[in-house]
Amino acid sequence: MDHTKMLCFIWLCIVPISDSKSIPIGMFRTECQDRHFWLAVRSNVLGYTFRFDVEDDHGVRTITGPWAAECGYTVVRDLLGDLVLRASYLACNVENQVDSEFQLLVWFVNADVHNEETSYPLLLTCPLQQPWSPREIVCEETYMEVSVLKPTPPDHQKGTEWMNPAPVSLEEGVSGWRVVFHVPVMSQEPGEARGMREETVPVEVAHLLGYRINSRGSRILLRCPYGSRLSYPVQVNGIEMELVSATVFYKHQWTLLRVDTSVACTTRKASVEGTHIVWTFPHAVSPLVQPPATDRGVRVGVGGQYLSSCMAQQRGYQVQELSGRVQIQVPFGAEGGLVKSHVIDGEYLQSYFLDLFYLQEWEDAQWSLTQQRSFRPVSVLRQPHTPRVINSTVVSEGVFSMALGLFPPDVSLVNVTVAGETVSWSKADGLGLGLSQVPFPNGSHAFLLQAPFSHPAVSQQYLGDRRRRYTLSVVFNLLVSPEAELYRHPATVETDLQDVVLPSLAGECMARGVKLLLHYGNMDTDWAVYVGGERLDWDVVQVEGYNLVAQKDQFGVDVPLYSQGMTYEGLGMEGLLVSVQLSLSHLDTGENITYRQRCLFPVQELLDGRIIVLVDTSAVSPPIDPEWTSLLNPSCRPLHTNLTRALFSFSIDTCGTIKTLKDNELSYANEVRYTPAVLPHMTPPSIHQLSFRVPVGCVHPVDGQPTLSIYESQSHTPSPASFRPRKRRALRTEGHWKRPLVRGQKMHIAETGG
Repeated sequence: MDHTKMLCFIWLCIVPISDSKSIPIGMFRTECQDRHFWLAVRSNVLGYTFRFDVEDDHGVRTITGPWAAECGYTVVRDLLGDLVLRASYLACNVENQVDSEFQLLVWFVNADVHNEETSYPLLLTCPLQQPWSPREIVCEETYMEVSVLKPTPPDHQKGTEWMNPAPVSLEEGVSGWRVVFHVPVMSQEPGEARGMREETVPVEVAHLLGYRINSRGSRILLRCPYGSRLSYPVQVNGIEMELVSATVFYKHQWTLLRVDTSVACTTRKASVEGTHIVWTFPHAVSPLVQPPATDRGVRVGVGGQYLSSCMAQQRGYQVQELSGRVQIQVPFGAEGGLVKSHVIDGEYLQSYFLDLFYLQEWEDAQWSLTQQRSFRPVSVLRQPHTPRVINSTVVSEGVFSMALGLFPPDVSLVNVTVAGETVSWSKADGLGLGLSQVPFPNGSHAFLLQAPFSHPAVSQQYLGDRRRRYTLSVVFNLLVSPEAELYRHPATVETDLQDVVLPSLAGECMARGVKLLLHYGNMDTDWAVYVGGERLDWDVVQVEGYNLVAQKDQFGVDVPLYSQGMTYEGLGMEGLLVSVQLSLSHLDTGENITYRQRCLFPVQELLDGRIIVLVDTSAVSPPIDPEWTSLLNPSCRPLHTNLTRALFSFSIDTCGTIKTLKDNELSYANEVRYTPAVLPHMTPPSIHQLSFRVPVGCVHPVDGQPTLSIYESQSHTPSPASFRPRKRRALRTEGHWKRPLVRGQKMHIAETGG
């Protein structure tokens, strides 16, 4: 063994014995924890093979196998891979200095792949922080231990009894001790006992059976691994336990002493119930408690350190008594434990390691005070854990604030993906985003992303009633160390505000049409625009001759007088009354905004060279559909119709118009007829309907001076009437829609009745 590298630990202080420069900084950690030594070796310095040896006056012994459990040693690896040694103050090879200070010389032996060993001696020294109780029970991970105060006359503990004169002859010293084990006599039925029997064996035989029985200072000790030859299982309040019922007899001068060294420990492991780790044990272990008994309470500890009730409450630890059971509940990932991250098939998981123990105290008829310490290191491996999105947005500030967490130290943020763009830590500020890491007192952290509502990456959706939904969607790209596992987590936050300024509509009359104006407001997307009931698109704009004018804060549509979007409401001597309806319909909510602009075009402002005819069919019986009326040329159909009226607008030299010259006057005559389409499944029109005729015409002086002539087949006063746009038919030539209107000096208007 190479002893050239030495280290000494005395009461948690590191004192070099020889060359300490070669010892890696932070390689070892030690603590004095209540009733045992605690030593940890960092995982990053562990060699190809490694071990602990202990040394005393009798030599060196390797801590391994059953011997380690019999002698009070526990060696484990925690979740971080560190090597941990726990050694009882009453373990083999420990030097007991009058029950007030305990020393143990430990050698840590580290070997490389070539089996070259380097040994580090560590002298662990710990004082007794709290006095021993009359009886103390330890339920370790690998062994059970009970120690009682060695009685000297007179003794008032009923767990010990002086027998004078002695019923059996014993020699002085431990070698002369006897141990009586009480074990159940099993019946033929599995699991049923017919009674108890006694097995009396010398201490040497008990040692061969795996029981370490001796006297350490002022105490008598019994220790054994779980599953020893003379232990047996019992159930106490439905909790599985392992029990060793033993009595030690030993001689002190002329008197024989009998000491109860029974010990029982729960074998039930902690379980995961929802988001908590639950450890359940009996409130009173009947084989160890002799009534009447007084409960002195339960204290919980982590990592060898007891937690105050206030600290336990802050961490979410709970201790509850239910139906004779004590239940310890610890939230998964609570402070005091270690959390390790994993990524498997794109899913984020966490393992949780917690070095949990409890101290239970009671008084009973046999012992004035019993302390039972139970250690239950908890390992919950690879539990699915969905990171939580924390939305801390303050609406009044107009900034999204979303955090993803909580993560242990082994998780880091590589970048985020926002609106399809990858944003690194260094680019976030330049793109108007805030990216930071938020630490928490328990060592965990979260990643915070901030973005203004007005940021281009924030989508907006109109909900109706002036309410708008802001949505920020992001993908956090995370890295788990040291495995370099990648994990992507999408997250979305949203908020609704009633902050929408709706588009406003207006209009004005122009010389030869109507101008419609749309003021955008602050949310101008996803609105469909309708002019005269027809959705505005580029095809409609080209066909109808609309003129579009887009400005920074508004949008204009110029609607010509004789376009499809125009509605003709009335015709009289004062002129032509028209209107245009501009409508907005939201594509998602269906919300509508409507505006109608009316204009009166005086006679002198109407376009020249056209005849305008308004036919009223309300008096016709049986009734006819104005939509199926035409002029002498059947292809000349109405420009607009409603239920009883039809509006014609045509050039004076088209649609079969007959021109005659008489007495220096030009007369133009045409006729409105009923010319329905007759299909096989339709009822044929009646003779009265087919005989419908309305002559129309006007007279114009040859000298070209503008005059107005209105032909009326019956006298009536024109009244405004709303006309629906007439659907285009195959009978109407395309030229009627696209050809420019005739310009000239002639103006003719006629209104007729049927």
